[in-house]
Amino acid sequence: MAAAPPAPVPSAASRRLRPAPPSPRTLLLVAVPVILVLVLLALVAADPAVGVTASNGPFTDESWDVMNARNLVLLGRWATDDWTLHLVNLPFSVATAAAFWVLGVGIVQARLVSIVATGVTAAALGLGLRRHLGAGPAALASVAFSGATLVLFYGRLAFLEPSVAMWLTLGALTVLRAGTARAGRWGIVAGVLLALAVGTKPSAIAAVGGMLAAVAVVGARRPAVRRWVGGAVLSIATLGLGWVAAIWLPNRQAIADVLRIWAPEPILAPIGTMLHRVLAFPTSNDKFLAQSAPLVACGTAGWALAAIGWRRLSPEVRLLLALATGWLVAGLGLLAIAPYRPNRYELPMLPALAILVGVGARVAAGWSGWREARWRVVAGAALATVLVVPGAASQAGWAANATYRLPVIQAQLLAAVPAGSVSQGTYAPAFLMRTGAITIVSRPAADISPGDLYATRGVRWFVGEDGEAPVWASAHAAAWAARQAVLCSPWGTTHVCVYRLP
Repeated sequence: MAAAPPAPVPSAASRRLRPAPPSPRTLLLVAVPVILVLVLLALVAADPAVGVTASNGPFTDESWDVMNARNLVLLGRWATDDWTLHLVNLPFSVATAAAFWVLGVGIVQARLVSIVATGVTAAALGLGLRRHLGAGPAALASVAFSGATLVLFYGRLAFLEPSVAMWLTLGALTVLRAGTARAGRWGIVAGVLLALAVGTKPSAIAAVGGMLAAVAVVGARRPAVRRWVGGAVLSIATLGLGWVAAIWLPNRQAIADVLRIWAPEPILAPIGTMLHRVLAFPTSNDKFLAQSAPLVACGTAGWALAAIGWRRLSPEVRLLLALATGWLVAGLGLLAIAPYRPNRYELPMLPALAILVGVGARVAAGWSGWREARWRVVAGAALATVLVVPGAASQAGWAANATYRLPVIQAQLLAAVPAGSVSQGTYAPAFLMRTGAITIVSRPAADISPGDLYATRGVRWFVGEDGEAPVWASAHAAAWAARQAVLCSPWGTTHVCVYRLP
């Protein structure tokens, strides 16, 4: 039998064209955000855990934030009353409305927007920092963000903050191109991304201002950096003026309503009062520091290492360090002087801390004692463990004690509440989210949908806590006495009932 011919030897050209398999480090950078998204999806239908924050926001604000997007999809218009938050969180409302159009309306669909935003943030940190920090430090930055307790809690809830964190992170990473020939164009891109953060939550303007000011100071002598800052300011100003012309001018009264919806925030106060708030922040921060201790400690250490090794940093990383510092100083500074600061407000600050972790790891990796790869791997694994364990433990506890009431409630009321009905109550937007009912959150003290809504709006459904009654109940005593409880359920730290009135 003739011997088989020898296998052909690939030519040098074919070997060059064949793509190289991804390295383990690249796979790690991809795996971190994928794992994070899967962890968040595992509890996407679970009710928020009690005790993470002193605010009742996890049991109210999710539905309030998506209420206008839900109205658009189910009722054909953004607003049916004085609730017009979509005018000041437009990027989030548009994204949520798109999710509702494609997937249907419900709390799970609403939360997918935040889960995607959180995954994008983690991916951007890892992949965006790799070139300038190296794969190991970039992976640590991604892990630091992904393993944070507040990220694991709020990253799956339908709040504004996960989207704000995403836009801030994407905008911040463009500073790594601020020294290139196309710095001005990258600045315009940065401005658009940062404007989307402000458009999602206006208070993000503090962090954005801190970023740009810090980069302008550190890069003042570099023409390319000045072009980046100028491009960012130009696009932010242009989009801001566009919002004024297209949204504020035609909707001045509706935006005035928004100012009454928001919690009163007397930021400016006597110097003594503001100083007292700042000094009280370490002990009065809604457990933000306790729940973020590993990330805060490692981020602070990373900043200190970077400051010590400033001369060894590349010009791009210096700009990144300055930007992250300005981001934190201005962003946390605003929260430190604000009288109301639930810990979800700090979520958009966490990517900046993660960046500091990555920069610090890059400096440490250059020390002579850490140049051997095995020691860098051991140190990185140990640091990643410190960063992840507290959040992972919290996540495991939430999973073990999770309840899934809200999706069931929404499904039951979908069959019970006729389309076109009018409902009222703090929890009406959450419980009746999937129905075709108009849901009104009335705040008479703030002049938001006030008055006798039973008579003026035809309210025949009321969703409230045990013992709670609308302000018009005494004016329609017979109807209120004849109310029927259609559904009652524990919700958060209270007990809520859905009543039908004649």
